[in-house]
Amino acid sequence: MGVHRTAPPLGAGAEVPTLFIAVVGILAALALPFARVHPSRIADGIPRFLAETDPVAAAVIVLLWVCAGAAAVVRLAKQYRAHTAMLVSILAPSAALAAAGVISGRLAGADSIARVSVSTGFWMTMVAGYATFVLASRKIQIRPIILRRVLSLAVPAVLAVLLLSGALNPVSVMREFAVQKEVFFAEAATHAALAGGAVLIGAVLGIAVGVLALRRALIKKMAFFVLNIVQTIPSLALFGLLILPLAALSSRFPTLRAWGISGIGRAPALIALSFYAMLPIARNTYTALAQIPFSLRDAGAGMGMTRGQLLSRVEVPLALPLILAGVRTAAVQAVGNTVVTALIGAGGLGVFIFQGLGQYASDMILLGTLPVIAMAVLTDMLMGGLVRAITPKPLREAGT
Repeated sequence: MGVHRTAPPLGAGAEVPTLFIAVVGILAALALPFARVHPSRIADGIPRFLAETDPVAAAVIVLLWVCAGAAAVVRLAKQYRAHTAMLVSILAPSAALAAAGVISGRLAGADSIARVSVSTGFWMTMVAGYATFVLASRKIQIRPIILRRVLSLAVPAVLAVLLLSGALNPVSVMREFAVQKEVFFAEAATHAALAGGAVLIGAVLGIAVGVLALRRALIKKMAFFVLNIVQTIPSLALFGLLILPLAALSSRFPTLRAWGISGIGRAPALIALSFYAMLPIARNTYTALAQIPFSLRDAGAGMGMTRGQLLSRVEVPLALPLILAGVRTAAVQAVGNTVVTALIGAGGLGVFIFQGLGQYASDMILLGTLPVIAMAVLTDMLMGGLVRAITPKPLREAGT
């Protein structure tokens, strides 16, 4: 007597996370306000929904999320599900970006005072697209790695094209940018210089501390104790601690004042940011050097190498990937921490954030916030690529 096997239910093996995100994407397109119309840059906005302002865009975005949800439920091969989800993760945010430009131009018209900002529905669509891309990329295991990078840059590339073509000019944050263009580029350059300078100083000092900590136990205890304490101090408090001694030094030594070193401005900002950058670099340097087998050092010494030659020819090349991983962490942190330096007159993109908070102008806040996020992501990607490039192939493949 044969055993009767029943077919699995239709929903068996459903990709629940992708299905949930697809439902969120549909709700974002239909039930949440996609844009807000502001009579002026500081006035409260009137919510407008995507379906009422651009029914075609709403239908396209909803259809895309329906396809992603259907692929997550219907019994398909995992690769087909993942490819469908990845396609939707690129097309849905791209459609939302294009719709934002069209809707803003339609609602604002020729009025130079009225502003149209993107709202909850737009941001939820972007977040849902990113989450779907992350889930899909883990299942597809795209090879080669360069193809994964290209796909991950698809939506930013669409954004860049829309920005360069002027299609997003009616959006409120772009109108704010048009007014503040010269100041924006100057503050962005200041932000990058402060963060980059802090990471450079932190790398030089942090690597030196890591090397010395391996040689002397007392230096290790003292250096990491101080750096750990510094990490626990809020940035504003650290700036405040630096104001009085720097102000006293600049008053006592006119040469320092002539160099621009004073209690406020870029000098305390650079010192504080450098201290924050030192800990991850010093810690990674010490850990990387400590992991090198003693037999390699012994072999180098047996070949007649001095301690300096061992460090430069054996230890640092082997430790470099982990050291640069610490620099990567410090660089991303520095981009974010530099925002606060605007409060002590050092400049940077934080100027727009704090001015926007003071004026209740959300567009100005976004004008400072979005570039900082983009700068941090770009820094992380570039440093990640550098770490991967210098990591030996066997270790790189083991990590993936």
